[in-house]
Amino acid sequence: MLRTFEAAARLQGFSAAAKELCITHSAVSQQIRAFEVRVGFSLFYRSGHVMLLTEPGKRLADEVRKTLNGLEALFGSDPGAAGAPSNVLTLEVMAPIAQNWLIPRLAHFREQHPGIVLNIEATPDLMPLQDDEGVDMSLRYGDGEWRGVEKIKLSDEVVFPVCSPQFLVDHPGITLQNLKSLPLLRHSLISWRHWFERAGLPLEGPDNALAFNEVNHTMAAALLGQGVALARSLLVRDHLREGRLLRLFDIDAPGTFSYYLTWRANSPNGAMMATFRDWIIAQFARDR
Repeated sequence: MLRTFEAAARLQGFSAAAKELCITHSAVSQQIRAFEVRVGFSLFYRSGHVMLLTEPGKRLADEVRKTLNGLEALFGSDPGAAGAPSNVLTLEVMAPIAQNWLIPRLAHFREQHPGIVLNIEATPDLMPLQDDEGVDMSLRYGDGEWRGVEKIKLSDEVVFPVCSPQFLVDHPGITLQNLKSLPLLRHSLISWRHWFERAGLPLEGPDNALAFNEVNHTMAAALLGQGVALARSLLVRDHLREGRLLRLFDIDAPGTFSYYLTWRANSPNGAMMATFRDWIIAQFARDR
């Protein structure tokens, strides 16, 4: 029951939890309902296509995660390997960074460092840094104000409008003057107002904006030709290079946050962490 709850909370969905745990969606739903009866309050609520934690659910998820990590440390999956050096590096990555930037580059890391096994744990965008001793390093977008960890800033961010080639065919002649008449896509935490100011446009928002609470959904809508997205440069870099998205104007605005790599000092996996840190720094430098 605890494992099911932790998986559903981390993956933001019962179907994803069922797939990870190799059980049915119905079994996940039944276990979550039973757990809610056990604790006496609701754990999830639906937001679009994802299941989000209630406030009490968030607090419980943090405690359950700590408990499971503690049990995992006590009872490893391979008792015969006790005391043997591990080649697994656990990396927490915000889901939009993992999907749009890291995963396409992992083949290069495996080629360069075949002896290191990366265990990637995706978290929602802008999720607070968790106090999780099972995580070696974290690749995240934020303000860098995290206590108890070492960190390095990898890159600042800029935002600018993008659309699909088909959207440009369907809406020829896009200009600054008619931009607000088009379907605009945005993430709930990324406002168009700052970019409008840089472009010299009135700051009031358009009436036809379509807002998402998940960056990947904003990008998916843009890729499907449903509108113009205000995009973070890191998340659309590969899409632009391969022609799946097009940048509309040579005007950008500073992003709200920056990209960081964080890690815990004095970790027993220090050598692997240094290897990954050097690789990720080189990847960001190459992209620039």
